[in-house]
Amino acid sequence: MLISTWNYTDANLQAWSILQQGRHRTRQAVIQGCLGCLGIRCGRQLGGGSGPNELGQLSLEAAIMDGENLNYGAVAGIEGVRNAILVADSVLRHTKHTLLVGKSATLFARSMGYKEQNSPNGDTEQSMWGWRFNGCQPNYWRDVRPLETSRCGPYHPLPENLLRHPMRQEYPIIQDEHDQIAMLALDAEGRIHVASQASGSRFRIAGRVGDSAVPGAGIYADNKVGGALATGDGDVLMRLLPAFLAVEALRDGQKPAQAAKKVIQRVLKYHTEFNGAVIVVTRWGTYAAACAGMDEFNFVVSGGKSHLSMARVERVKCQNRENEIVD
Repeated sequence: MLISTWNYTDANLQAWSILQQGRHRTRQAVIQGCLGCLGIRCGRQLGGGSGPNELGQLSLEAAIMDGENLNYGAVAGIEGVRNAILVADSVLRHTKHTLLVGKSATLFARSMGYKEQNSPNGDTEQSMWGWRFNGCQPNYWRDVRPLETSRCGPYHPLPENLLRHPMRQEYPIIQDEHDQIAMLALDAEGRIHVASQASGSRFRIAGRVGDSAVPGAGIYADNKVGGALATGDGDVLMRLLPAFLAVEALRDGQKPAQAAKKVIQRVLKYHTEFNGAVIVVTRWGTYAAACAGMDEFNFVVSGGKSHLSMARVERVKCQNRENEIVD
């Protein structure tokens, strides 16, 4: 079985074709699925250079996890390297570390033989021009001067007595403007690999790390019980680790649908404006998804026990925020 977030069928099919080649192919499958989102096949923001940080720099993050031994490799804030998922895989296979970041991650990639690519382009310049023309909106600052809701920086902190403590603003998820894809591959022997690659939120503060690189936030897997993929506001996902919580819910005996729903409820308890989703898969191949902040969430499935059509887009209606928050 091959499951991926959003409706990127081409990437899913590429991963599925690898998984079909024989035993022990889950790792290669999820890597190929992430590579399949290069270029604009998965939207301009994820693969086309239109997802810069506020300085106009392009950086990527990626991670891969082996459900057999819980080994995890990730990179974040890596600039000048297009195939971030391959670098994350090198972290997993050739180091004793879990996560490498920034310029040092780029140096590591170079030592592993990966060429420096992914430079800013015309799409990057166009995105930056429009953003600055609009007063640098949206951005991720708060309680600073000049006023972050109408002016560009540089910003400086407000004095303590002037802090406004504004509510966190969630930005809507727009079709074909996703900055992340996550993949889960499950073979006939119960082996699971999960992987994720992201370009990061547009106009993020330079140096920000997202959920794709953090264990348990965007991906998690354990061959003994199953795996999970999460997508949405990465800063929220990092605080609540929904992929990890979903797998632990399976371990406690919950069904995928129950686990997915409860994880979304937990996120909504602390972040009522959250936009995002979680997909939960058991080691036996049963799965379910839950979401919030959208009318529906699309994901792609190939294989499975029912052996339906490959790269079929499945949809789930999202939970009502007001009625679904629980203690």
